Amino acid sequence: MLKPKYTSRIFVDVGLGFHVKFTWSEALKNISIREEKLAKEIEEGTQSMASIKAHIKLVLEGIRELLNLPD
Repeated sequence: MLKPKYTSRIFVDVGLGFHVKFTWSEALKNISIREEKLAKEIEEGTQSMASIKAHIKLVLEGIRELLNLPD
């Protein structure tokens, strides 16, 4: 009876069509680093959107005041 073979390496897509061969532990470490980076980018994007939304509200209020429109 044949023993099942398990791979000791895995190819990970690192972007721009490139793949890197990692050991399983290296792949998991790389994935964790990428997850942290993406979480940081999401947080920065969320803060940026909140700032833009606040600026839009401020401009709308200014326009209302200039045109003497009710709230």
